[in-house]
Amino acid sequence: MKNLLILTGKIGQKKEALVEYLSQSLVGQVKVTLGLFADLIFEIDWKKVKVRLGDRNMTDFDLVVFRGVGSGFLVVAGNLALCLEHLQIEYTDTVFKRIGPFGSKMTALIQLSLAGLPMMPSYYCQRPKIRERMGEIIHRFGFPLIAKDLSLERGKGVFLLKKKEDFDFLNKVDPKREFLFQDFYPDNEEYRILTLGYKSMVYYQKIRTDPDEFRANTALGAEEKYLAVSQASKKMRAMAVKSARVLDYEIAGVDFLIDKRTQKTWILEVNRGPGLTYDTKISPEVPAFASFVAKKLRVKNAT
Repeated sequence: MKNLLILTGKIGQKKEALVEYLSQSLVGQVKVTLGLFADLIFEIDWKKVKVRLGDRNMTDFDLVVFRGVGSGFLVVAGNLALCLEHLQIEYTDTVFKRIGPFGSKMTALIQLSLAGLPMMPSYYCQRPKIRERMGEIIHRFGFPLIAKDLSLERGKGVFLLKKKEDFDFLNKVDPKREFLFQDFYPDNEEYRILTLGYKSMVYYQKIRTDPDEFRANTALGAEEKYLAVSQASKKMRAMAVKSARVLDYEIAGVDFLIDKRTQKTWILEVNRGPGLTYDTKISPEVPAFASFVAKKLRVKNAT
């Protein structure tokens, strides 16, 4: 018996009629399931991605048909298409795998994980489902854990949840905001490698200056300690370049977290068009960017 999944943004009489007709036409051969994009759950664990429809694994299905995606589920459909491609599960329409720069932070995490890069353990479900799945999220990560807004940058929209009641932050933010949840590593160091033209060009450590701040973002007061690129391990530099190539980012800020307890290196995220420090007395980023532009233009860099 084959399993067919019809995924839609909204279940109505027409979708139910389609499922009924398919069930009758393919009776004894195919079991047809009607599901909602809103019920999809994505989990990243190290270098693996798992996708579920509620509590059912996506690998249970032989064919997935996207119907009535709409603008509200475009990114989710694109993320699912990437996963189905990797799992070698047939689906239609394959155009959704071309999500490219229109994807979210979760899209990039999925792409990087599927490419075998060590991504932070992460969990994503649609915003309206977070309360319903809260117990599962807590069981997966324990406390404390991180909630991260998929659309904001520079540390904004990142929350440290220490108890169940902290999920009430959802009541205070825009209901249209989507969040992913991640493990929290209290004893860590954070670094960034700036890649230009798929080469590791700048390396620095992000140092927190506020003992009460868990985020290592310069916009929130963290300092940047610039180091020679050669001081980054070969493994870290290779991961930075591979990350940029996987996402097709010619200019990328690849953020790493090193768990000091285990010495494991995680990729936090990869920023497209990352911010630069423009004071050339402090940072080598602008000179490196100038060299990159000069090379693209095939001219000499005078500085």
